[in-house]
Amino acid sequence: MRERYASRVELVLISTTLACSALVVVAYLLHAGALVSYRWDWSPDEGLYLDWARRLLHSPGSLHLRSFVPFPSVYGPGLPALLAPAVAFGAPSLPAARLVLLACAMVSAWATYALARRVASPVLACAATALALAPFALTFWHLLVRPDGPMLTFWLLAALVLLPRQLARGADALTPQRTAFGVVLLLAAVLTKQTAVLHGAPLVLGWWWVDRRSAVRLASWLAGASLAVVLVLQWATAGGFLWVNRVWVLHGAWDPALALRITVFFVLRAWPVLLAGAVALWVAVRGPAAEQARRDSSLLLVVGALAAAPLIGKYGAWWNYVLPLLPAAAVTAARAAAAPPGSPTRRPRPGLAWAAALAVLALVTAASERFPLPTAADEKTASAFYGYVREHTLESGGPILAIRPELAYVVVGQSVEMEGSGYLQIAGNHAPGTERIVQRLASGTYTLALVSWPMPAEAYAELSRSYRYAGSCRLGYYFGLSSVAVLPRQDLVRPLPTAADVRCGGDRR
Repeated sequence: MRERYASRVELVLISTTLACSALVVVAYLLHAGALVSYRWDWSPDEGLYLDWARRLLHSPGSLHLRSFVPFPSVYGPGLPALLAPAVAFGAPSLPAARLVLLACAMVSAWATYALARRVASPVLACAATALALAPFALTFWHLLVRPDGPMLTFWLLAALVLLPRQLARGADALTPQRTAFGVVLLLAAVLTKQTAVLHGAPLVLGWWWVDRRSAVRLASWLAGASLAVVLVLQWATAGGFLWVNRVWVLHGAWDPALALRITVFFVLRAWPVLLAGAVALWVAVRGPAAEQARRDSSLLLVVGALAAAPLIGKYGAWWNYVLPLLPAAAVTAARAAAAPPGSPTRRPRPGLAWAAALAVLALVTAASERFPLPTAADEKTASAFYGYVREHTLESGGPILAIRPELAYVVVGQSVEMEGSGYLQIAGNHAPGTERIVQRLASGTYTLALVSWPMPAEAYAELSRSYRYAGSCRLGYYFGLSSVAVLPRQDLVRPLPTAADVRCGGDRR
């Protein structure tokens, strides 16, 4: 009788877990489809990364010139290389690029499942995967055309290869094959976004505790491969690869208040995942599998996910620096909740109860979170705005200056002159090339200027001399509305579009 009761309860728990997990994943995919099909930018910088992919195919030398105008590729070749197939045929397209990002997000979800599955049951691993996706207000970020999503994918895949079985001496050893695959994946993550150095460091350092020989091999192979890759990139770019990374020193303003705001914002949206990981780990270390929980290698994921947290105080930073904490905490929650060996079998397995709890928590979180999606008014306004930019440039011949949004450059087939959010800091540090923007404004070279972020005083002075304010458009992005001032050259003024549901104003301040 007890066994029959236990089997029925187990069936209910398994069904609940799989149903809730599937609903979360399906909801994410449905929302993702809506965002993928949106043809305009959902973050003001998406055009920059799309432009890098286009330039990689058609003008690779322009990505690492010893100048910050046009704006160089200050991350690595990872994202442009991934996006290159999406821009190889026809005009660069954000929907095509987002399909690549969606594929990366699904690989990340699979890697989350596989990392949890190393210790947990398939049902628990499904719950962990759903939980990692559930905070839609954060995980929509995986679909933005930015380096964060692919970097996360490579990091999780590297963890799948490199995480030891346990954090105990002699518990595991790296084969040459695992070492080689791990090095390749770590380098791919770093070449997509440099913060992967911080996220990936615990995956390397943890081996010094588990197996010294493996640690020496991994560290030496990684150092050698990194040096070889840097030398090849330096040769291919005539020394420009390292030169352009000066931007991280020039763009180094810090704001402690910003770090606090970002932390609060992230925790308020991620707390179900963080709480699940913390509670499951706390219960595990007080139970019969305490030693196993303390030695679980998924803790290296959590440390790696938090390693970039100090960077959130940097000017221009956002919660994407701690976004890896979601899959890390979900994996830890599942592995900590896994039933220890030798659990009683005459009652429902404890791991199934945890799985159902995590899956229900994931579903409730997903149902209570808003997945940021463009509205019809956002699309109409963006269509009118970019249509104006395209038509104005066709008539005037260009070039244009856009201190955000960078998609304007892609629309008119021009390389990005300057990354908008960093212009003030980079120019303030007298970065080579930035003087050209003021010179071109003074000479009236730009036929149209678009401004939504602060600029140096001298740039504003030249704008007031040669350009006329024609109005502004309030473009919709994931964070809300952003007003973009439209300033044609004085001899090329034309009215902004006006229509229902188009948030563009005429010649008035």
